[in-house]
Amino acid sequence: MEALSYSRMSRTYFDRAEPIAALATPEGRSALAVIRTSGEKAIDIVASCFSQPQRLLDAHGYQAVYGWILDPVSREPLDEVVALVFRAPHSFTGEDAVEIMCHGSPAVARRVLDLLYAQGFSPALQGEFSFRAFAEGKTDLVRAEAINELTYASCEAARHDALQRLSGALSRKLEEIRSLMIDVLADINARLDYPENEGPEETGRWIQLMRRAQDELADLIKSYPGGRLRQEGLLVVIAGRPNAGKSSLFNLLVREERAIVSPEPGTTRDWLESWISIGDFAVRLVDTAGLRNSGNSIEAEGVRRSHSLLSRADVILYLVDGTVGLDDEDRNFVARYSRALFLWNKADLPLCMPAPPVWTAVSAKDVRSFGNFEAMLMDALRSSVQEAQVAGNYETQVRVASERQERLLTQAREALSQAMEAHTAEAGLDLVALHIRESAECIGEITGDITPDEVLERVFGTFCLGK
Repeated sequence: MEALSYSRMSRTYFDRAEPIAALATPEGRSALAVIRTSGEKAIDIVASCFSQPQRLLDAHGYQAVYGWILDPVSREPLDEVVALVFRAPHSFTGEDAVEIMCHGSPAVARRVLDLLYAQGFSPALQGEFSFRAFAEGKTDLVRAEAINELTYASCEAARHDALQRLSGALSRKLEEIRSLMIDVLADINARLDYPENEGPEETGRWIQLMRRAQDELADLIKSYPGGRLRQEGLLVVIAGRPNAGKSSLFNLLVREERAIVSPEPGTTRDWLESWISIGDFAVRLVDTAGLRNSGNSIEAEGVRRSHSLLSRADVILYLVDGTVGLDDEDRNFVARYSRALFLWNKADLPLCMPAPPVWTAVSAKDVRSFGNFEAMLMDALRSSVQEAQVAGNYETQVRVASERQERLLTQAREALSQAMEAHTAEAGLDLVALHIRESAECIGEITGDITPDEVLERVFGTFCLGK
């Protein structure tokens, strides 16, 4: 294990001469495990420990070969496998590659990997297969990031967005914007080289193109909050006084008994959370401690943490026991968090009083009311995301979800603003061109055309092993 760790630390993404191998499926028991290999002589090395080496060596690209993985020295069989052969440049990485489908026990996968490492493969770094695909021109950085986003997509909306970026929709949009800047730069350079051949009407065209690029950049920047929420999920906090039914509602939404339900006040001392999907959205659902003044130091700390969560929540579900009614604490909460969803709980009980205005009658223990409540919550989540996104067509717009992309888009737009200001102030075409070039370079850094090596290592270092 120490040698393996040293090997990983001593290599970099730019050591592309070495063939690499890694487990591409999660560790643990499963029906199958997939081990990926890639690099020069990858097919030869796998063939050296395969029961039918010549069949593997003769296999065309996209061909599956059945056989056994064998220790080439002892001829001990390790596992019965299917090997998928890919030949450069027609593979994901653009290199020769073999993907080995073996049985999914950790013991099998570990033995096969150890054997491959002993035969000459290096352990792949996180995201190194995707990095090699990027380096070979099989994908750009935006689509490579989308691979990672798709891996971590926790709801349908996140999957849809990531798949759209993987298909190249965002890359094409960025290329269109960059093309506008290149057109202006070409005109400026022509004017600088041959001033007598250019008329004043050209400057009006430059302004139009720069404004169009600015508008396109602004739309993408505005899409970031909505894209980030889809990718990272929304925080939904259940709050209320003790015994309002918070834990029952939490269990109903999670669809299992996760929270302890008890008539004793203060049962929940700290928050309990679970990731769930509601409609198209990934939701981090949190059941908080009952909100009340308490002399118990542990319960008081739970209440403090509850208020901290409430300040960050995208949607708040506030429950009141409808058989007890409102008190001053409830009224203060309504005034402080006026945009919460106010739920008048225990509506199924005969003693429940009619729900006041702005309150919705629910039963946290009656599954028959779950559908209507879930639809109401989904509307609240959609409104939260739409508000975060600010503008644009929420359902069809190309979105960004990466903080890196949003930061560079903002820099690109600011550089364009400086170019327009310099042009208006007649500060000189060289200065105008400098700012436009800076803006275009920001777009190039997003797509990976001019991204520094350390940024690439940071980006691909967030990927899963085997991706």
